[in-house]
Amino acid sequence: MHTRMIAALTLLAATLPASAHAAQFQAGADIFTGTGVAARYVGPGGNAQPSNRALGSIADGGFDTFDTFGFYNTGTGGLALNRQVELLSGNTYRFLDTFTNTTGAAIRTTVNFFGNLGSDGDELVSYAQGGLTVSCEDDGDGSCTGDAVLALVSGNNGLAQATVTADRYNARFALDVAAGQSVSLLNFAFPARDEAGPLASDVALARTTGQALIAAPRVDGLSAAQIATIVNFTVSAVPEPASWAMMLIGFGAAGMMLRRRRPTRVAFA
Repeated sequence: MHTRMIAALTLLAATLPASAHAAQFQAGADIFTGTGVAARYVGPGGNAQPSNRALGSIADGGFDTFDTFGFYNTGTGGLALNRQVELLSGNTYRFLDTFTNTTGAAIRTTVNFFGNLGSDGDELVSYAQGGLTVSCEDDGDGSCTGDAVLALVSGNNGLAQATVTADRYNARFALDVAAGQSVSLLNFAFPARDEAGPLASDVALARTTGQALIAAPRVDGLSAAQIATIVNFTVSAVPEPASWAMMLIGFGAAGMMLRRRRPTRVAFA
């Protein structure tokens, strides 16, 4: 993003009423740690017992946006899995999953990153292209209602095959891992919802934020060694955290202006 554009968006955000800045809900720190929920989980994949809940999955996220989201429901094909899942600033959930081949032979397998969405079978997809899926709960007449609008990001280099069927999100990844090698998959989930209900501006915000993550995935806080193992993104020119904060302010400002012009729910043709 150019310096002049950042400055203009920052100035625009500063001129908006204070109440406008508080319109977006705060996503919940609902990442399952094995003993409870928190804003971060670092540890092995798999399920905790006796609950059989997936470690590192999101329980709800707020406004019933998820009914357990973000785990591998078809196994790991013999690869050891270590997870780093966290709620970043700006309502962005980040999943970094590292698969390690501890055997003496290469492993070729397909893993499936899965999420049960909170719409209970009524998911409405407005955009699905280039590793980004934007969807919301359908009110039955082609409008968003109830849950947050979701931007689900599965990569920018074509490795992922992502679909939403009913209320199930599936992102499939074909992995070839040499003996002793580690590879990582990076996924994001961004919920957008005005506190008064999902609006047209929330759909716009989800799409612009998702596209920003496609262009420059958030790897702030990850080590160079972790970043080097990521296989579903081509990572280049990564913004510093301060630049990402400016970008989010800009997206929020644009969304607030759209909401002020058209404060209605969005319908898809």
